[in-house]
Amino acid sequence: MKQISNISTREISRYTVKNVVKNNSDMLTATSKAIELETMKKRMMRGEVVRFAYMKLNGEVRIAVGTLQEQAVKANTVGTGVPKRFYGMFAYIDLEKMDWRGFKEERFIGTIEN
Repeated sequence: MKQISNISTREISRYTVKNVVKNNSDMLTATSKAIELETMKKRMMRGEVVRFAYMKLNGEVRIAVGTLQEQAVKANTVGTGVPKRFYGMFAYIDLEKMDWRGFKEERFIGTIEN
């Protein structure tokens, strides 16, 4: 397994604050979720396909399979980038729907390893 480099401590801090404020999480839980989310993002950008879960706005848990692999992103991008409706969210390419999907970072549950 390749080592993941360039983990952004700024992003981890931002995710942590969101979890503490929005979910009233304790600092340890919020920080571990933030590290897991940032690691997942880096894995996806490296081309990996990742299974993960998050809570939808209606309270339903969504199990997703996604990536941020460069060719998949380019194939699903029109114009200059990610659709505006995903601004401020964690956006990814859903490999089951072959379309952009997104969720609020504070609704992230975790990755699912096989």
